[in-house]
Amino acid sequence: MDTSKIFDYKSDWFQFFEGYLKNEYIEDENLTKNKIKAHIIESNFETITKFAQGQPQIQLIKSKEKDFYNIILKEGSESYFLYVDTEDPRFWIIHNIEAQERIKNLIAKIFWRSYLQDKIYMSNQSMEKYWKTYCSDSLGISLKFEQLFFNDLKEKPISSEVDEDIGFTLRFWPKRLNSMNYFLEKFRKINLPISYKSLNYVVQDIDGEILLKEDFYYDGGFTINKGKDFYSHIKLINLIRNDYSSKIKIVEDFRFDWSNSKGDLFIIEFNKTLDPSIIYNTLKSNFKKFRIYIFELYKENDYTLFDCVDGHTGGQFNLQIFNDKLYIKLKKDSCGNIVFRLFSNLQRYLSPNCKLNIDNQSHDLLS
Repeated sequence: MDTSKIFDYKSDWFQFFEGYLKNEYIEDENLTKNKIKAHIIESNFETITKFAQGQPQIQLIKSKEKDFYNIILKEGSESYFLYVDTEDPRFWIIHNIEAQERIKNLIAKIFWRSYLQDKIYMSNQSMEKYWKTYCSDSLGISLKFEQLFFNDLKEKPISSEVDEDIGFTLRFWPKRLNSMNYFLEKFRKINLPISYKSLNYVVQDIDGEILLKEDFYYDGGFTINKGKDFYSHIKLINLIRNDYSSKIKIVEDFRFDWSNSKGDLFIIEFNKTLDPSIIYNTLKSNFKKFRIYIFELYKENDYTLFDCVDGHTGGQFNLQIFNDKLYIKLKKDSCGNIVFRLFSNLQRYLSPNCKLNIDNQSHDLLS
Protein backbone atom coordinates (compact mmCIF):
# COMPACT_ATOMS: atom_id res chain seq x y z
CA MET A 1 0.00 0.00 0.00
CA ASP A 2 1.25 3.51 -0.88
CA THR A 3 0.94 5.10 2.58
CA SER A 4 2.06 8.47 1.17
CA LYS A 5 -1.46 8.81 -0.25
CA ILE A 6 -3.21 8.05 3.05
CA PHE A 7 -3.99 11.03 5.30
CA ASP A 8 -4.87 11.18 8.99
CA TYR A 9 -6.07 14.76 8.85
CA LYS A 10 -8.02 16.78 6.34
CA SER A 11 -5.45 19.56 6.59
CA ASP A 12 -2.68 17.17 5.47
CA TRP A 13 -4.76 16.08 2.49
CA PHE A 14 -5.51 19.74 1.66
CA GLN A 15 -1.81 20.64 1.69
CA PHE A 16 -1.00 17.67 -0.55
CA PHE A 17 -3.65 18.59 -3.13
CA GLU A 18 -2.68 22.27 -3.00
CA GLY A 19 0.95 21.33 -3.60
CA TYR A 20 -0.11 19.00 -6.41
CA LEU A 21 -2.05 21.85 -8.04
CA LYS A 22 1.02 24.08 -7.80
CA ASN A 23 3.21 21.35 -9.39
CA GLU A 24 5.30 20.98 -6.24
CA TYR A 25 5.46 17.20 -6.77
CA ILE A 26 6.21 17.27 -10.48
CA GLU A 27 9.52 15.43 -9.99
CA ASP A 28 7.95 12.62 -7.96
CA GLU A 29 8.17 9.61 -10.29
CA ASN A 30 5.25 7.95 -8.47
CA LEU A 31 2.86 10.76 -9.39
CA THR A 32 1.33 11.10 -12.84
CA LYS A 33 0.00 14.59 -13.48
CA ASN A 34 -3.79 14.32 -13.71
CA LYS A 35 -6.41 16.97 -13.14
CA ILE A 36 -7.88 17.45 -9.67
CA LYS A 37 -11.51 16.35 -9.69
CA ALA A 38 -14.41 16.26 -7.25
CA HIS A 39 -18.02 15.09 -7.24
CA ILE A 40 -20.96 15.73 -4.91
CA ILE A 41 -22.80 12.52 -4.06
CA GLU A 42 -26.27 12.25 -2.48
CA SER A 43 -26.46 9.27 -0.12
CA ASN A 44 -29.31 7.79 1.88
CA PHE A 45 -27.05 5.50 3.87
CA GLU A 46 -26.86 6.23 7.57
CA THR A 47 -23.06 6.30 7.40
CA ILE A 48 -20.35 5.86 4.78
CA THR A 49 -19.16 2.85 6.78
CA LYS A 50 -22.45 1.03 6.13
CA PHE A 51 -22.23 1.96 2.47
CA ALA A 52 -18.70 0.54 2.19
CA GLN A 53 -19.74 -2.75 3.82
CA GLY A 54 -21.78 -3.58 0.72
CA GLN A 55 -19.08 -2.61 -1.76
CA PRO A 56 -16.31 -5.26 -2.01
CA GLN A 57 -14.24 -2.99 -4.28
CA ILE A 58 -13.89 -0.40 -1.51
CA GLN A 59 -11.30 -0.38 1.24
CA LEU A 60 -12.32 2.35 3.66
CA ILE A 61 -9.53 3.85 5.77
CA LYS A 62 -10.73 6.14 8.56
CA SER A 63 -8.75 9.26 9.31
CA LYS A 64 -8.43 10.82 12.76
CA GLU A 65 -11.26 13.19 11.88
CA LYS A 66 -14.86 12.06 12.06
CA ASP A 67 -15.86 13.42 8.65
CA PHE A 68 -12.89 12.53 6.44
CA TYR A 69 -12.11 9.15 4.85
CA ASN A 70 -9.47 7.66 2.59
CA ILE A 71 -10.74 5.10 0.10
CA ILE A 72 -8.76 2.60 -1.94
CA LEU A 73 -10.95 1.57 -4.85
CA LYS A 74 -9.89 -1.68 -6.48
CA GLU A 75 -10.63 -2.73 -10.05
CA GLY A 76 -8.84 -5.87 -11.16
CA SER A 77 -5.15 -5.40 -10.44
CA GLU A 78 -5.47 -1.60 -10.27
CA SER A 79 -5.96 0.51 -7.13
CA TYR A 80 -7.28 4.08 -7.05
CA PHE A 81 -7.20 6.57 -4.19
CA LEU A 82 -10.25 8.65 -3.31
CA TYR A 83 -10.82 11.10 -0.46
CA VAL A 84 -14.32 11.61 0.92
CA ASP A 85 -15.55 14.55 2.98
CA THR A 86 -18.75 13.67 4.89
CA GLU A 87 -19.14 16.93 6.79
CA ASP A 88 -22.69 16.85 5.46
CA PRO A 89 -23.57 13.18 6.09
CA ARG A 90 -26.09 13.15 3.23
CA PHE A 91 -24.02 14.99 0.63
CA TRP A 92 -20.52 13.59 0.38
CA ILE A 93 -17.71 15.22 -1.58
CA ILE A 94 -15.38 12.78 -3.34
CA HIS A 95 -11.95 14.09 -4.38
CA ASN A 96 -9.37 12.38 -6.58
CA ILE A 97 -6.36 12.93 -8.84
CA GLU A 98 -6.71 9.70 -10.80
CA ALA A 99 -6.84 9.56 -14.60
CA GLN A 100 -10.31 10.68 -15.70
CA GLU A 101 -10.82 7.94 -18.29
CA ARG A 102 -10.20 5.28 -15.62
CA ILE A 103 -12.01 6.65 -12.60
CA LYS A 104 -15.10 8.35 -14.06
CA ASN A 105 -17.16 5.23 -14.76
CA LEU A 106 -16.08 3.56 -11.52
CA ILE A 107 -17.28 6.48 -9.42
CA ALA A 108 -20.55 6.52 -11.35
CA LYS A 109 -21.10 2.78 -10.99
CA ILE A 110 -20.26 2.51 -7.30
CA PHE A 111 -21.13 5.87 -5.77
CA TRP A 112 -24.22 7.15 -7.55
CA ARG A 113 -25.77 4.34 -9.57
CA SER A 114 -25.90 1.83 -6.72
CA TYR A 115 -28.72 1.38 -4.19
CA LEU A 116 -29.42 4.42 -1.96
CA GLN A 117 -26.79 6.43 -3.86
CA ASP A 118 -27.37 9.23 -6.34
CA LYS A 119 -25.77 12.34 -7.79
CA ILE A 120 -27.21 15.85 -7.69
CA TYR A 121 -29.23 17.45 -10.49
CA MET A 122 -29.09 21.20 -10.97
CA SER A 123 -31.72 22.95 -13.05
CA ASN A 124 -30.92 25.40 -15.83
CA GLN A 125 -32.17 28.17 -13.56
CA SER A 126 -29.68 27.18 -10.86
CA MET A 127 -26.83 26.94 -13.35
CA GLU A 128 -27.64 30.38 -14.73
CA LYS A 129 -27.78 31.78 -11.20
CA TYR A 130 -24.34 30.34 -10.44
CA TRP A 131 -22.97 31.70 -13.70
CA LYS A 132 -24.24 35.24 -13.07
CA THR A 133 -23.38 35.23 -9.35
CA TYR A 134 -20.06 33.38 -9.20
CA CYS A 135 -18.79 33.05 -12.77
CA SER A 136 -19.11 36.55 -14.17
CA ASP A 137 -15.51 36.25 -15.39
CA SER A 138 -16.25 32.93 -17.03
CA LEU A 139 -14.12 32.00 -20.01
CA GLY A 140 -16.65 29.59 -21.44
CA ILE A 141 -19.71 27.39 -21.05
CA SER A 142 -20.93 24.06 -22.38
CA LEU A 143 -24.49 23.51 -23.57
CA LYS A 144 -26.08 20.15 -24.30
CA PHE A 145 -29.61 19.19 -25.29
CA GLU A 146 -30.96 15.83 -26.43
CA GLN A 147 -34.61 15.36 -27.39
CA LEU A 148 -35.81 12.00 -26.05
CA PHE A 149 -39.56 12.50 -26.07
CA PHE A 150 -40.18 12.91 -29.81
CA ASN A 151 -38.11 10.25 -31.52
CA ASP A 152 -40.30 10.35 -34.61
CA LEU A 153 -39.25 13.97 -35.20
CA LYS A 154 -35.50 13.45 -35.05
CA GLU A 155 -35.22 13.16 -38.82
CA LYS A 156 -37.29 16.28 -39.37
CA PRO A 157 -35.28 18.93 -41.33
CA ILE A 158 -34.15 21.85 -39.18
CA SER A 159 -35.81 25.06 -40.31
CA SER A 160 -34.35 28.56 -40.17
CA GLU A 161 -36.06 28.88 -36.80
CA VAL A 162 -34.33 26.30 -34.59
CA ASP A 163 -36.68 24.50 -32.20
CA GLU A 164 -36.54 21.91 -29.43
CA ASP A 165 -36.72 18.93 -31.75
CA ILE A 166 -32.95 19.04 -32.26
CA GLY A 167 -30.09 17.62 -30.25
CA PHE A 168 -26.67 19.25 -29.95
CA THR A 169 -23.57 19.77 -27.83
CA LEU A 170 -21.84 23.15 -27.90
CA ARG A 171 -18.72 24.36 -26.11
CA PHE A 172 -17.54 27.90 -26.67
CA TRP A 173 -15.10 30.39 -25.19
CA PRO A 174 -15.54 34.00 -26.38
CA LYS A 175 -12.34 36.04 -26.53
CA ARG A 176 -13.86 38.87 -24.53
CA LEU A 177 -14.68 38.33 -20.89
CA ASN A 178 -18.24 38.95 -19.71
CA SER A 179 -19.63 38.54 -23.25
CA MET A 180 -21.46 35.29 -22.57
CA ASN A 181 -24.86 36.92 -22.17
CA TYR A 182 -24.60 38.40 -25.67
CA PHE A 183 -24.26 34.96 -27.23
CA LEU A 184 -26.99 33.40 -25.09
CA GLU A 185 -29.45 36.12 -26.04
CA LYS A 186 -28.69 35.49 -29.73
CA PHE A 187 -29.30 31.76 -29.19
CA ARG A 188 -32.62 32.49 -27.52
CA LYS A 189 -33.74 34.58 -30.48
CA ILE A 190 -33.45 31.54 -32.75
CA ASN A 191 -35.05 29.31 -30.09
CA LEU A 192 -31.91 27.28 -29.50
CA PRO A 193 -32.56 25.20 -26.34
CA ILE A 194 -30.34 26.71 -23.62
CA SER A 195 -29.49 23.73 -21.46
CA TYR A 196 -26.35 24.07 -19.36
CA LYS A 197 -23.98 21.13 -19.10
CA SER A 198 -21.08 22.94 -17.46
CA LEU A 199 -19.77 26.38 -16.50
CA ASN A 200 -16.20 27.59 -16.52
CA TYR A 201 -15.37 29.04 -13.09
CA VAL A 202 -12.52 31.56 -12.94
CA VAL A 203 -10.88 33.24 -9.94
CA GLN A 204 -8.60 36.21 -10.57
CA ASP A 205 -6.53 38.43 -8.32
CA ILE A 206 -6.66 42.22 -8.33
CA ASP A 207 -4.17 42.36 -11.21
CA GLY A 208 -6.17 39.99 -13.39
CA GLU A 209 -3.92 36.97 -12.89
CA ILE A 210 -5.86 33.69 -13.00
CA LEU A 211 -5.69 31.96 -9.62
CA LEU A 212 -8.03 29.12 -10.55
CA LYS A 213 -9.86 27.93 -13.63
CA GLU A 214 -12.18 24.96 -13.44
CA ASP A 215 -15.32 23.48 -14.96
CA PHE A 216 -18.27 22.51 -12.84
CA TYR A 217 -21.16 20.45 -14.15
CA TYR A 218 -24.90 20.31 -13.58
CA ASP A 219 -24.53 16.86 -11.98
CA GLY A 220 -22.15 18.07 -9.27
CA GLY A 221 -18.83 17.29 -10.97
CA PHE A 222 -15.80 19.60 -10.74
CA THR A 223 -12.53 19.54 -12.73
CA ILE A 224 -9.66 21.99 -12.16
CA ASN A 225 -7.96 22.98 -15.41
CA LYS A 226 -5.19 25.12 -13.94
CA GLY A 227 -4.36 27.42 -11.08
CA LYS A 228 -2.83 27.61 -7.62
CA ASP A 229 -5.72 28.61 -5.34
CA PHE A 230 -7.05 25.26 -4.10
CA TYR A 231 -9.08 26.96 -1.36
CA SER A 232 -11.30 28.66 -3.97
CA HIS A 233 -12.05 25.22 -5.42
CA ILE A 234 -13.14 23.89 -2.02
CA LYS A 235 -15.12 27.05 -1.35
CA LEU A 236 -17.10 26.66 -4.58
CA ILE A 237 -17.87 22.97 -3.92
CA ASN A 238 -19.07 23.70 -0.39
CA LEU A 239 -21.25 26.53 -1.66
CA ILE A 240 -22.94 24.32 -4.27
CA ARG A 241 -23.35 21.43 -1.80
CA ASN A 242 -24.85 23.62 0.94
CA ASP A 243 -27.20 25.31 -1.50
CA TYR A 244 -28.44 21.99 -2.86
CA SER A 245 -28.77 20.51 0.64
CA SER A 246 -30.99 23.40 1.72
CA LYS A 247 -33.22 22.91 -1.34
CA ILE A 248 -33.63 19.20 -0.61
CA LYS A 249 -34.83 20.12 2.89
CA ILE A 250 -37.42 22.44 1.36
CA VAL A 251 -38.65 19.69 -0.97
CA GLU A 252 -38.95 17.13 1.80
CA ASP A 253 -40.89 19.55 4.00
CA PHE A 254 -43.66 19.30 1.38
CA ARG A 255 -43.91 15.50 1.38
CA PHE A 256 -47.39 14.17 2.19
CA ASP A 257 -47.88 13.05 5.77
CA TRP A 258 -51.57 12.48 6.45
CA SER A 259 -51.02 11.87 10.17
CA ASN A 260 -49.72 15.42 10.52
CA SER A 261 -52.01 16.98 7.87
CA LYS A 262 -49.14 18.27 5.73
CA GLY A 263 -48.00 18.02 2.15
CA ASP A 264 -48.27 19.77 -1.20
CA LEU A 265 -47.93 18.81 -4.84
CA PHE A 266 -44.91 19.63 -6.99
CA ILE A 267 -45.94 20.82 -10.45
CA ILE A 268 -43.73 20.68 -13.53
CA GLU A 269 -45.08 22.66 -16.50
CA PHE A 270 -43.90 21.39 -19.91
CA ASN A 271 -44.30 24.61 -21.92
CA LYS A 272 -45.75 22.44 -24.70
CA THR A 273 -48.63 20.03 -25.26
CA LEU A 274 -48.12 16.29 -25.62
CA ASP A 275 -49.90 13.02 -24.97
CA PRO A 276 -49.27 11.75 -21.38
CA SER A 277 -48.36 8.38 -22.89
CA ILE A 278 -45.23 10.00 -24.38
CA ILE A 279 -44.02 10.88 -20.90
CA TYR A 280 -44.84 7.38 -19.65
CA ASN A 281 -43.08 5.60 -22.51
CA THR A 282 -39.96 7.77 -22.25
CA LEU A 283 -39.62 7.37 -18.49
CA LYS A 284 -40.12 3.63 -18.82
CA SER A 285 -37.58 3.17 -21.61
CA ASN A 286 -34.88 5.44 -20.12
CA PHE A 287 -34.44 4.02 -16.64
CA LYS A 288 -30.70 4.77 -16.47
CA LYS A 289 -31.40 8.48 -16.81
CA PHE A 290 -34.61 8.86 -14.78
CA ARG A 291 -34.30 5.88 -12.37
CA ILE A 292 -38.08 5.56 -12.14
CA TYR A 293 -40.24 2.42 -12.26
CA ILE A 294 -43.64 3.62 -13.50
CA PHE A 295 -47.01 1.80 -13.51
CA GLU A 296 -50.33 3.10 -14.83
CA LEU A 297 -53.15 3.14 -12.26
CA TYR A 298 -56.04 4.69 -14.18
CA LYS A 299 -56.85 7.20 -16.89
CA GLU A 300 -59.27 10.12 -16.97
CA ASN A 301 -60.24 12.33 -19.86
CA ASP A 302 -57.51 14.90 -19.23
CA TYR A 303 -54.85 13.03 -17.27
CA THR A 304 -53.36 9.66 -16.36
CA LEU A 305 -52.36 8.67 -12.82
CA PHE A 306 -49.22 6.57 -12.29
CA ASP A 307 -47.81 4.79 -9.28
CA CYS A 308 -44.00 5.04 -9.27
CA VAL A 309 -41.02 3.59 -7.45
CA ASP A 310 -37.81 5.54 -7.07
CA GLY A 311 -35.00 3.33 -8.38
CA HIS A 312 -32.63 5.21 -6.08
CA THR A 313 -34.24 4.32 -2.72
CA GLY A 314 -37.25 2.13 -3.48
CA GLY A 315 -39.54 4.86 -2.15
CA GLN A 316 -43.01 5.22 -3.67
CA PHE A 317 -44.58 8.35 -5.15
CA ASN A 318 -47.34 9.28 -7.60
CA LEU A 319 -47.24 11.07 -10.94
CA GLN A 320 -50.38 12.65 -12.34
CA ILE A 321 -49.57 13.49 -15.95
CA PHE A 322 -51.62 15.96 -18.01
CA ASN A 323 -50.90 17.01 -21.58
CA ASP A 324 -49.08 20.20 -20.48
CA LYS A 325 -47.85 19.44 -16.95
CA LEU A 326 -47.39 16.78 -14.32
CA TYR A 327 -47.98 16.60 -10.57
CA ILE A 328 -45.56 14.87 -8.22
CA LYS A 329 -46.94 13.61 -4.92
CA LEU A 330 -44.16 12.53 -2.58
CA LYS A 331 -44.97 10.18 0.27
CA LYS A 332 -43.49 10.84 3.70
CA ASP A 333 -40.59 8.41 3.19
CA SER A 334 -39.75 9.57 -0.36
CA CYS A 335 -36.33 10.96 -1.18
CA GLY A 336 -36.66 14.58 -2.27
CA ASN A 337 -33.94 14.16 -4.88
CA ILE A 338 -36.51 12.52 -7.18
CA VAL A 339 -38.03 15.98 -7.77
CA PHE A 340 -34.74 17.46 -8.96
CA ARG A 341 -33.81 14.36 -10.95
CA LEU A 342 -37.12 14.37 -12.81
CA PHE A 343 -37.24 18.13 -13.31
CA SER A 344 -33.61 18.48 -14.44
CA ASN A 345 -33.94 15.57 -16.86
CA LEU A 346 -37.17 16.93 -18.31
CA GLN A 347 -35.33 20.19 -18.98
CA ARG A 348 -32.46 18.34 -20.66
CA TYR A 349 -34.50 15.85 -22.68
CA LEU A 350 -37.90 17.49 -23.26
CA SER A 351 -37.68 21.28 -22.96
CA PRO A 352 -35.25 23.63 -21.16
CA ASN A 353 -38.26 25.87 -20.55
CA CYS A 354 -39.96 23.48 -18.13
CA LYS A 355 -40.93 25.20 -14.88
CA LEU A 356 -41.23 23.86 -11.33
CA ASN A 357 -43.73 25.10 -8.75
CA ILE A 358 -45.13 23.89 -5.44
CA ASP A 359 -48.92 23.81 -5.22
CA ASN A 360 -49.17 26.36 -8.08
CA GLN A 361 -46.98 28.82 -6.16
CA SER A 362 -43.53 29.92 -7.28
CA HIS A 363 -40.82 29.06 -4.76
CA ASP A 364 -37.12 29.71 -4.19
CA LEU A 365 -36.18 26.14 -5.16
CA LEU A 366 -34.66 27.45 -8.38
CA SER A 367 -33.24 30.74 -7.13
